[in-house]
Amino acid sequence: MSIFVRIWFFFSLVVVLSLGFIAYTLTQQVKPNVRQVVEDTLAENANIIAQLIAEDVYQHQVDTPEFDQKIQAALSRQLNATIWQHRKEQINQQLYITDQNGIVIYDSEGEAVGQDYSKWNDVYLTLQGKYGARSTATNPYDRNSSVMHIAAPIIYQQQLLGVVSIGKPNQSVQPYIERAEQQLIYQALWIAALSLLLASMVAYWLRHSIDKVRRYAQALAPVNQAPFFYSAKELNQVTQALSEMREKLEDRGYVEHYVNTLTHELKSPLTAIQASAELLQDDLPLADQQQFATHIVQQSQRLQSLIERMLLLTRLEKNQHTLEFQTLDLNTLIQQCIQQQHSALQLKHIQLHLDLAQQCTVYADPFWLKQAVNNLLDNARDFCPLDGQIAIQLQQDISHQNISLLFFNEGDAIPEYALARVFETYFSLPRPHNQQRSTGIGLSIVKQIIQQHQGEINIQNIEANRLDFLAFHQSGVLVTLRLHTNFT
Repeated sequence: MSIFVRIWFFFSLVVVLSLGFIAYTLTQQVKPNVRQVVEDTLAENANIIAQLIAEDVYQHQVDTPEFDQKIQAALSRQLNATIWQHRKEQINQQLYITDQNGIVIYDSEGEAVGQDYSKWNDVYLTLQGKYGARSTATNPYDRNSSVMHIAAPIIYQQQLLGVVSIGKPNQSVQPYIERAEQQLIYQALWIAALSLLLASMVAYWLRHSIDKVRRYAQALAPVNQAPFFYSAKELNQVTQALSEMREKLEDRGYVEHYVNTLTHELKSPLTAIQASAELLQDDLPLADQQQFATHIVQQSQRLQSLIERMLLLTRLEKNQHTLEFQTLDLNTLIQQCIQQQHSALQLKHIQLHLDLAQQCTVYADPFWLKQAVNNLLDNARDFCPLDGQIAIQLQQDISHQNISLLFFNEGDAIPEYALARVFETYFSLPRPHNQQRSTGIGLSIVKQIIQQHQGEINIQNIEANRLDFLAFHQSGVLVTLRLHTNFT
Protein backbone atom coordinates (compact mmCIF):
# COMPACT_ATOMS: atom_id res chain seq x y z
CA MET A 1 0.00 0.00 0.00
CA SER A 2 1.31 3.41 -0.98
CA ILE A 3 2.33 5.75 1.84
CA PHE A 4 -0.02 8.37 0.46
CA VAL A 5 -2.96 5.94 0.58
CA ARG A 6 -2.02 5.16 4.17
CA ILE A 7 -1.88 8.85 5.05
CA TRP A 8 -5.29 9.39 3.47
CA PHE A 9 -6.74 6.29 5.14
CA PHE A 10 -5.57 7.10 8.66
CA PHE A 11 -6.43 10.78 8.33
CA SER A 12 -9.90 9.86 7.07
CA LEU A 13 -10.31 7.28 9.85
CA VAL A 14 -9.44 9.87 12.50
CA VAL A 15 -11.85 12.39 10.96
CA VAL A 16 -14.71 9.90 10.67
CA LEU A 17 -14.23 8.55 14.21
CA SER A 18 -13.98 12.07 15.64
CA LEU A 19 -17.09 13.22 13.82
CA GLY A 20 -18.94 10.06 14.83
CA PHE A 21 -18.03 10.58 18.47
CA ILE A 22 -19.01 14.25 18.36
CA ALA A 23 -22.28 13.46 16.56
CA TYR A 24 -23.09 10.73 19.10
CA THR A 25 -22.29 13.02 22.02
CA LEU A 26 -24.40 15.86 20.64
CA THR A 27 -27.24 13.49 19.85
CA GLN A 28 -27.21 12.25 23.42
CA GLN A 29 -27.38 15.85 24.59
CA VAL A 30 -30.30 16.84 22.38
CA LYS A 31 -32.99 14.93 24.26
CA PRO A 32 -32.01 16.10 27.77
CA ASN A 33 -31.63 19.70 26.59
CA VAL A 34 -35.04 19.74 24.90
CA ARG A 35 -36.68 18.24 27.97
CA GLN A 36 -34.95 20.77 30.21
CA VAL A 37 -36.46 23.56 28.15
CA VAL A 38 -39.88 21.88 28.35
CA GLU A 39 -39.52 21.47 32.11
CA ASP A 40 -38.59 25.10 32.51
CA THR A 41 -41.67 26.15 30.55
CA LEU A 42 -43.98 23.80 32.49
CA ALA A 43 -42.63 25.12 35.80
CA GLU A 44 -43.53 28.67 34.79
CA ASN A 45 -46.97 27.63 33.50
CA ALA A 46 -47.73 25.64 36.68
CA ASN A 47 -47.01 28.65 38.90
CA ILE A 48 -49.10 30.93 36.68
CA ILE A 49 -52.06 28.52 36.76
CA ALA A 50 -51.67 27.99 40.52
CA GLN A 51 -52.07 31.72 41.02
CA LEU A 52 -55.05 31.92 38.62
CA ILE A 53 -57.03 29.09 40.27
CA ALA A 54 -56.11 29.84 43.91
CA GLU A 55 -59.37 31.70 44.59
CA ASP A 56 -61.47 28.94 42.94
CA VAL A 57 -59.77 26.31 45.12
CA TYR A 58 -60.33 28.42 48.24
CA GLN A 59 -64.03 28.78 47.39
CA HIS A 60 -64.34 25.06 46.51
CA GLN A 61 -65.30 25.83 42.91
CA VAL A 62 -62.97 23.32 41.21
CA ASP A 63 -65.51 20.51 41.28
CA THR A 64 -68.16 22.57 39.45
CA PRO A 65 -69.10 22.08 35.77
CA GLU A 66 -68.28 25.72 35.11
CA PHE A 67 -64.65 25.27 36.25
CA ASP A 68 -64.22 22.09 34.22
CA GLN A 69 -65.71 23.75 31.16
CA LYS A 70 -63.28 26.65 31.51
CA ILE A 71 -60.25 24.32 31.82
CA GLN A 72 -61.35 22.07 28.97
CA ALA A 73 -61.91 25.09 26.73
CA ALA A 74 -58.36 26.27 27.42
CA LEU A 75 -56.78 22.83 26.83
CA SER A 76 -58.77 22.15 23.64
CA ARG A 77 -57.94 25.49 22.09
CA GLN A 78 -56.96 25.07 18.42
CA LEU A 79 -53.52 26.33 17.43
CA ASN A 80 -52.21 27.36 14.03
CA ALA A 81 -48.47 27.56 14.53
CA THR A 82 -45.38 26.36 12.64
CA ILE A 83 -42.57 25.95 15.15
CA TRP A 84 -39.17 25.15 13.65
CA GLN A 85 -40.80 23.60 10.57
CA HIS A 86 -43.12 21.48 12.80
CA ARG A 87 -46.84 22.03 12.48
CA LYS A 88 -48.58 22.44 15.86
CA GLU A 89 -52.39 22.44 15.94
CA GLN A 90 -53.36 21.64 19.56
CA ILE A 91 -52.24 21.96 23.16
CA ASN A 92 -50.62 18.78 24.48
CA GLN A 93 -50.94 19.34 28.23
CA GLN A 94 -53.04 18.02 31.10
CA LEU A 95 -53.40 19.06 34.73
CA TYR A 96 -54.75 17.87 38.03
CA ILE A 97 -55.32 19.61 41.36
CA THR A 98 -54.92 18.11 44.83
CA ASP A 99 -55.84 19.43 48.24
CA GLN A 100 -53.35 19.98 51.04
CA ASN A 101 -53.43 16.25 51.79
CA GLY A 102 -52.56 15.19 48.24
CA ILE A 103 -56.06 13.97 47.33
CA VAL A 104 -56.99 14.73 43.72
CA ILE A 105 -59.90 17.16 43.62
CA TYR A 106 -59.77 17.85 39.88
CA ASP A 107 -58.33 16.00 36.85
CA SER A 108 -58.58 17.36 33.32
CA GLU A 109 -58.65 13.74 32.13
CA GLY A 110 -61.53 12.94 34.52
CA GLU A 111 -59.88 9.73 35.77
CA ALA A 112 -57.98 10.45 38.99
CA VAL A 113 -60.46 12.45 41.10
CA GLY A 114 -60.48 11.17 44.67
CA GLN A 115 -57.20 9.30 44.34
CA ASP A 116 -54.33 9.82 46.76
CA TYR A 117 -51.35 11.40 44.96
CA SER A 118 -49.55 12.41 48.11
CA LYS A 119 -46.80 9.87 47.42
CA TRP A 120 -46.08 11.09 43.89
CA ASN A 121 -42.88 13.16 43.79
CA ASP A 122 -44.46 16.21 42.18
CA VAL A 123 -47.17 16.45 44.85
CA TYR A 124 -45.12 15.14 47.77
CA LEU A 125 -42.20 17.55 47.33
CA THR A 126 -44.41 20.55 46.57
CA LEU A 127 -46.46 20.03 49.76
CA GLN A 128 -43.15 20.09 51.67
CA GLY A 129 -42.25 23.46 50.12
CA LYS A 130 -39.80 22.03 47.59
CA TYR A 131 -39.69 21.88 43.81
CA GLY A 132 -41.81 18.94 42.72
CA ALA A 133 -41.42 17.10 39.41
CA ARG A 134 -41.82 13.57 38.12
CA SER A 135 -41.83 11.65 34.84
CA THR A 136 -43.96 8.54 34.62
CA ALA A 137 -44.36 6.15 31.69
CA THR A 138 -47.92 5.28 30.74
CA ASN A 139 -46.65 2.24 28.79
CA PRO A 140 -43.73 0.36 30.38
CA TYR A 141 -42.75 -1.07 26.99
CA ASP A 142 -42.47 2.35 25.30
CA ARG A 143 -39.83 4.70 26.67
CA ASN A 144 -41.35 7.60 24.72
CA SER A 145 -44.75 7.19 26.42
CA SER A 146 -43.70 8.97 29.61
CA VAL A 147 -45.40 12.12 30.81
CA MET A 148 -43.51 14.91 32.59
CA HIS A 149 -45.38 16.43 35.54
CA ILE A 150 -44.33 19.73 37.09
CA ALA A 151 -46.18 20.91 40.21
CA ALA A 152 -46.66 24.27 41.90
CA PRO A 153 -48.22 25.13 45.28
CA ILE A 154 -51.65 26.77 45.42
CA ILE A 155 -51.42 29.54 47.99
CA TYR A 156 -54.24 31.89 48.92
CA GLN A 157 -54.00 34.47 51.69
CA GLN A 158 -50.74 32.92 52.94
CA GLN A 159 -52.42 29.52 53.23
CA LEU A 160 -51.34 26.38 51.33
CA LEU A 161 -54.50 25.03 49.78
CA GLY A 162 -53.07 22.27 47.64
CA VAL A 163 -51.02 21.53 44.50
CA VAL A 164 -51.61 21.99 40.78
CA SER A 165 -49.54 19.69 38.52
CA ILE A 166 -49.19 20.18 34.76
CA GLY A 167 -48.34 17.17 32.66
CA LYS A 168 -46.92 17.11 29.13
CA PRO A 169 -46.30 13.89 27.14
CA ASN A 170 -42.69 13.55 26.07
CA GLN A 171 -44.03 12.25 22.76
CA SER A 172 -45.19 15.79 21.90
CA VAL A 173 -41.57 17.06 21.88
CA GLN A 174 -40.21 13.99 20.09
CA PRO A 175 -40.49 15.61 16.57
CA TYR A 176 -38.19 18.42 17.70
CA ILE A 177 -35.70 15.94 19.13
CA GLU A 178 -35.75 13.80 16.00
CA ARG A 179 -35.35 16.80 13.73
CA ALA A 180 -32.39 18.07 15.77
CA GLU A 181 -30.78 14.63 15.67
CA GLN A 182 -31.33 14.32 11.91
CA GLN A 183 -29.79 17.75 11.34
CA LEU A 184 -26.76 16.80 13.45
CA ILE A 185 -26.28 13.53 11.56
CA TYR A 186 -26.82 15.25 8.19
CA GLN A 187 -24.28 17.97 9.02
CA ALA A 188 -21.84 15.38 10.38
CA LEU A 189 -22.08 13.45 7.11
CA TRP A 190 -21.45 16.62 5.10
CA ILE A 191 -18.47 17.53 7.28
CA ALA A 192 -17.15 13.97 6.98
CA ALA A 193 -17.50 14.06 3.18
CA LEU A 194 -15.80 17.46 3.02
CA SER A 195 -13.04 16.26 5.35
CA LEU A 196 -12.47 13.19 3.21
CA LEU A 197 -12.29 15.40 0.14
CA LEU A 198 -9.79 17.70 1.84
CA ALA A 199 -7.83 14.67 3.02
CA SER A 200 -7.73 13.41 -0.56
CA MET A 201 -6.55 16.82 -1.77
CA VAL A 202 -3.85 16.99 0.91
CA ALA A 203 -2.72 13.44 0.13
CA TYR A 204 -2.67 14.21 -3.60
CA TRP A 205 -0.77 17.48 -3.02
CA LEU A 206 1.74 15.72 -0.81
CA ARG A 207 2.18 12.93 -3.32
CA HIS A 208 2.48 15.37 -6.23
CA SER A 209 4.96 17.56 -4.32
CA ILE A 210 7.16 14.68 -3.25
CA ASP A 211 6.98 13.30 -6.78
CA LYS A 212 8.19 16.68 -8.09
CA VAL A 213 11.11 16.55 -5.65
CA ARG A 214 11.83 12.98 -6.77
CA ARG A 215 11.78 13.94 -10.46
CA TYR A 216 13.93 16.97 -9.70
CA ALA A 217 16.44 14.76 -7.92
CA GLN A 218 16.48 12.35 -10.86
CA ALA A 219 16.90 15.09 -13.46
CA LEU A 220 20.54 16.13 -13.39
CA ALA A 221 20.32 18.64 -16.25
CA PRO A 222 21.73 22.00 -15.07
CA VAL A 223 18.80 23.90 -16.61
CA ASN A 224 16.26 21.98 -14.52
CA GLN A 225 14.19 24.42 -12.45
CA ALA A 226 13.97 23.60 -8.77
CA PRO A 227 10.31 23.35 -7.61
CA PHE A 228 9.02 25.73 -4.94
CA PHE A 229 6.20 24.84 -2.54
CA TYR A 230 4.04 27.43 -0.81
CA SER A 231 3.31 26.70 2.86
CA ALA A 232 5.63 23.70 2.76
CA LYS A 233 8.88 24.72 4.42
CA GLU A 234 10.07 21.14 4.91
CA LEU A 235 9.67 20.26 1.20
CA ASN A 236 11.55 23.43 0.21
CA GLN A 237 14.33 22.46 2.59
CA VAL A 238 14.51 18.99 1.00
CA THR A 239 14.63 20.61 -2.45
CA GLN A 240 17.38 22.98 -1.31
CA ALA A 241 19.38 20.08 0.11
CA LEU A 242 19.00 18.18 -3.16
CA SER A 243 20.05 21.28 -5.12
CA GLU A 244 23.18 21.69 -3.02
CA MET A 245 23.98 17.99 -3.33
CA ARG A 246 23.42 18.10 -7.08
CA GLU A 247 25.63 21.17 -7.47
CA LYS A 248 28.43 19.41 -5.63
CA LEU A 249 28.03 16.30 -7.78
CA GLU A 250 27.84 18.40 -10.93
CA ASP A 251 30.93 20.35 -9.97
CA ARG A 252 32.84 17.13 -9.42
CA GLY A 253 31.59 15.65 -12.69
CA TYR A 254 32.16 18.90 -14.54
CA VAL A 255 35.75 19.21 -13.33
CA GLU A 256 36.43 15.59 -14.27
CA HIS A 257 34.90 16.09 -17.72
CA TYR A 258 36.71 19.41 -18.16
CA VAL A 259 40.10 17.95 -17.24
CA ASN A 260 39.64 14.89 -19.45
CA THR A 261 38.52 16.98 -22.43
CA LEU A 262 41.21 19.59 -22.00
CA THR A 263 43.86 16.88 -21.70
CA HIS A 264 42.63 15.23 -24.87
CA GLU A 265 42.40 18.48 -26.84
CA LEU A 266 45.81 19.74 -25.69
CA LYS A 267 47.54 16.48 -26.48
CA SER A 268 47.51 16.88 -30.28
CA PRO A 269 48.98 20.43 -30.58
CA LEU A 270 51.50 19.76 -27.79
CA THR A 271 52.67 16.63 -29.58
CA ALA A 272 53.06 18.62 -32.81
CA ILE A 273 54.99 21.39 -31.01
CA GLN A 274 57.26 18.86 -29.31
CA ALA A 275 57.99 17.07 -32.59
CA SER A 276 58.77 20.31 -34.42
CA ALA A 277 60.97 21.53 -31.58
CA GLU A 278 62.94 18.27 -31.54
CA LEU A 279 63.48 18.48 -35.31
CA LEU A 280 64.69 22.08 -34.98
CA GLN A 281 67.48 20.85 -32.75
CA ASP A 282 68.99 19.12 -35.79
CA ASP A 283 71.04 20.85 -38.48
CA LEU A 284 68.30 21.61 -41.04
CA PRO A 285 68.13 23.83 -44.09
CA LEU A 286 66.74 27.33 -43.47
CA ALA A 287 63.50 26.58 -45.34
CA ASP A 288 62.82 23.54 -43.16
CA GLN A 289 63.60 25.52 -40.02
CA GLN A 290 61.12 28.21 -41.02
CA GLN A 291 58.49 25.59 -41.83
CA PHE A 292 58.81 23.92 -38.43
CA ALA A 293 58.92 27.32 -36.66
CA THR A 294 55.74 28.33 -38.46
CA HIS A 295 54.16 25.04 -37.42
CA ILE A 296 55.07 25.71 -33.78
CA VAL A 297 53.52 29.19 -33.99
CA GLN A 298 50.34 27.80 -35.54
CA GLN A 299 49.98 25.07 -32.91
CA SER A 300 50.68 27.62 -30.15
CA GLN A 301 47.93 29.85 -31.52
CA ARG A 302 45.62 26.86 -31.62
CA LEU A 303 46.46 26.12 -27.97
CA GLN A 304 45.77 29.73 -27.00
CA SER A 305 42.47 29.71 -28.89
CA LEU A 306 41.48 26.40 -27.29
CA ILE A 307 42.25 27.62 -23.78
CA GLU A 308 40.44 30.93 -24.31
CA ARG A 309 37.35 29.25 -25.68
CA MET A 310 37.37 26.58 -22.99
CA LEU A 311 37.43 29.35 -20.40
CA LEU A 312 34.58 31.11 -22.18
CA LEU A 313 32.53 27.91 -22.32
CA THR A 314 33.19 27.23 -18.63
CA ARG A 315 32.18 30.75 -17.70
CA LEU A 316 29.01 30.48 -19.77
CA GLU A 317 27.98 27.09 -18.36
CA LYS A 318 28.69 27.92 -14.71
CA ASN A 319 27.15 31.42 -14.76
CA GLN A 320 24.19 30.85 -17.03
CA HIS A 321 21.75 32.51 -14.62
CA THR A 322 23.81 35.67 -14.12
CA LEU A 323 23.74 37.19 -17.61
CA GLU A 324 23.32 40.97 -17.54
CA PHE A 325 20.48 41.78 -19.92
CA GLN A 326 19.86 45.24 -21.26
CA THR A 327 18.31 46.89 -24.30
CA LEU A 328 20.87 47.39 -27.08
CA ASP A 329 21.00 48.22 -30.79
CA LEU A 330 21.80 45.02 -32.66
CA ASN A 331 22.81 46.95 -35.80
CA THR A 332 25.53 48.78 -33.86
CA LEU A 333 26.75 45.57 -32.23
CA ILE A 334 27.13 43.84 -35.63
CA GLN A 335 29.03 46.83 -37.03
CA GLN A 336 31.44 46.68 -34.10
CA CYS A 337 32.10 42.97 -34.68
CA ILE A 338 32.72 43.56 -38.39
CA GLN A 339 35.15 46.36 -37.57
CA GLN A 340 37.10 44.06 -35.26
CA GLN A 341 37.45 41.46 -38.04
CA HIS A 342 38.06 43.89 -40.89
CA SER A 343 41.74 42.95 -41.25
CA ALA A 344 41.10 39.21 -41.27
CA LEU A 345 38.41 39.65 -43.93
CA GLN A 346 40.77 41.76 -46.03
CA LEU A 347 43.49 39.10 -45.90
CA LYS A 348 41.20 36.66 -47.74
CA HIS A 349 39.83 39.37 -50.03
CA ILE A 350 36.30 38.53 -48.88
CA GLN A 351 33.46 40.73 -50.13
CA LEU A 352 31.06 41.56 -47.32
CA HIS A 353 27.41 42.41 -48.16
CA LEU A 354 25.24 43.99 -45.46
CA ASP A 355 21.49 44.50 -45.21
CA LEU A 356 20.94 45.72 -41.65
CA ALA A 357 17.66 47.18 -40.45
CA GLN A 358 17.96 50.48 -38.61
CA GLN A 359 17.01 50.92 -34.95
CA CYS A 360 16.70 47.19 -34.40
CA THR A 361 16.81 46.83 -30.60
CA VAL A 362 17.00 43.61 -28.64
CA TYR A 363 17.02 42.71 -24.94
CA ALA A 364 20.28 40.82 -24.45
CA ASP A 365 23.61 40.55 -22.70
CA PRO A 366 25.96 42.65 -24.89
CA PHE A 367 29.13 40.70 -24.01
CA TRP A 368 27.75 37.26 -24.80
CA LEU A 369 25.76 38.32 -27.83
CA LYS A 370 28.91 39.90 -29.26
CA GLN A 371 30.75 36.61 -28.61
CA ALA A 372 28.05 34.78 -30.59
CA VAL A 373 28.23 37.18 -33.55
CA ASN A 374 32.06 37.05 -33.59
CA ASN A 375 32.05 33.26 -33.55
CA LEU A 376 29.60 33.15 -36.47
CA LEU A 377 31.78 35.63 -38.38
CA ASP A 378 34.84 33.48 -37.62
CA ASN A 379 33.12 30.40 -39.01
CA ALA A 380 31.82 32.22 -42.09
CA ARG A 381 35.30 33.61 -42.81
CA ASP A 382 37.10 30.30 -42.22
CA PHE A 383 34.82 28.34 -44.58
CA CYS A 384 34.59 31.06 -47.21
CA PRO A 385 37.08 30.62 -50.12
CA LEU A 386 39.58 33.27 -51.19
CA ASP A 387 37.83 36.16 -52.99
CA GLY A 388 34.53 34.69 -51.77
CA GLN A 389 31.47 36.49 -50.46
CA ILE A 390 29.75 36.78 -47.07
CA ALA A 391 26.35 38.34 -46.58
CA ILE A 392 24.68 39.44 -43.32
CA GLN A 393 21.04 40.42 -43.12
CA LEU A 394 19.16 41.82 -40.12
CA GLN A 395 15.35 41.81 -40.27
CA GLN A 396 12.55 42.73 -37.90
CA ASP A 397 9.00 41.43 -38.26
CA ILE A 398 5.95 43.68 -38.59
CA SER A 399 4.98 43.27 -34.94
CA HIS A 400 8.50 44.36 -33.86
CA GLN A 401 8.54 41.38 -31.48
CA ASN A 402 11.04 39.14 -33.26
CA ILE A 403 14.37 39.67 -35.03
CA SER A 404 16.05 37.46 -37.63
CA LEU A 405 19.81 37.61 -38.13
CA LEU A 406 21.13 35.69 -41.17
CA PHE A 407 24.77 34.81 -42.00
CA PHE A 408 25.56 33.41 -45.45
CA ASN A 409 29.01 32.38 -46.61
CA GLU A 410 29.89 31.16 -50.04
CA GLY A 411 31.66 27.81 -50.00
CA ASP A 412 31.35 24.06 -49.77
CA ALA A 413 28.28 22.44 -48.26
CA ILE A 414 28.39 20.83 -44.83
CA PRO A 415 28.29 17.02 -45.10
CA GLU A 416 24.90 15.54 -44.22
CA TYR A 417 26.29 13.53 -41.31
CA ALA A 418 27.75 16.71 -39.78
CA LEU A 419 24.64 18.94 -40.04
CA ALA A 420 23.11 17.41 -36.93
CA ARG A 421 26.38 17.64 -34.96
CA VAL A 422 27.82 21.04 -35.78
CA PHE A 423 26.60 22.48 -32.43
CA GLU A 424 28.12 19.67 -30.36
CA THR A 425 31.01 20.65 -28.13
CA TYR A 426 34.43 19.67 -29.60
CA PHE A 427 32.95 18.60 -32.93
CA SER A 428 34.64 20.35 -35.86
CA LEU A 429 35.29 20.07 -39.56
CA PRO A 430 38.61 20.79 -41.34
CA ARG A 431 39.01 24.32 -42.61
CA PRO A 432 39.56 24.72 -46.39
CA HIS A 433 43.12 25.29 -47.59
CA ASN A 434 44.84 24.16 -44.36
CA GLN A 435 42.99 20.96 -43.42
CA GLN A 436 43.22 21.88 -39.71
CA ARG A 437 40.32 21.52 -37.40
CA SER A 438 39.15 24.23 -35.03
CA THR A 439 38.60 23.80 -31.30
CA GLY A 440 35.01 22.66 -31.90
CA ILE A 441 33.77 25.00 -29.19
CA GLY A 442 32.70 28.11 -31.13
CA LEU A 443 29.30 26.95 -32.38
CA SER A 444 28.58 25.23 -29.05
CA ILE A 445 29.08 28.59 -27.32
CA VAL A 446 26.84 30.29 -29.89
CA LYS A 447 24.02 27.79 -29.34
CA GLN A 448 24.15 28.12 -25.56
CA ILE A 449 24.15 31.91 -25.77
CA ILE A 450 21.13 31.95 -28.09
CA GLN A 451 19.25 29.46 -25.91
CA GLN A 452 19.86 31.58 -22.83
CA HIS A 453 18.38 34.50 -24.76
CA GLN A 454 15.33 32.30 -25.44
CA GLY A 455 16.12 32.38 -29.14
CA GLU A 456 16.66 29.80 -31.88
CA ILE A 457 19.54 28.97 -34.21
CA ASN A 458 19.48 26.94 -37.40
CA ILE A 459 22.09 25.99 -40.00
CA GLN A 460 21.49 24.66 -43.51
CA ASN A 461 23.14 24.17 -46.89
CA ILE A 462 22.02 26.39 -49.77
CA GLU A 463 22.33 25.35 -53.39
CA ALA A 464 23.13 27.81 -56.18
CA ASN A 465 20.17 29.90 -57.38
CA ARG A 466 18.12 28.72 -54.37
CA LEU A 467 18.80 31.67 -52.08
CA ASP A 468 16.69 34.80 -52.16
CA PHE A 469 19.29 36.68 -50.20
CA LEU A 470 20.63 39.96 -51.58
CA ALA A 471 20.25 38.49 -55.08
CA PHE A 472 22.94 35.85 -54.34
CA HIS A 473 23.25 32.94 -56.77
CA GLN A 474 26.15 31.06 -55.17
CA SER A 475 25.92 27.92 -53.09
CA GLY A 476 27.05 27.93 -49.49
CA VAL A 477 25.91 27.75 -45.85
CA LEU A 478 23.19 29.80 -44.16
CA VAL A 479 22.97 30.31 -40.40
CA THR A 480 19.75 31.87 -39.07
CA LEU A 481 19.30 33.38 -35.61
CA ARG A 482 15.88 34.32 -34.23
CA LEU A 483 15.72 36.55 -31.16
CA HIS A 484 12.93 38.27 -29.26
CA THR A 485 13.04 42.03 -28.81
CA ASN A 486 11.99 41.50 -25.19
CA PHE A 487 11.33 38.54 -22.92
CA THR A 488 10.96 37.75 -19.25
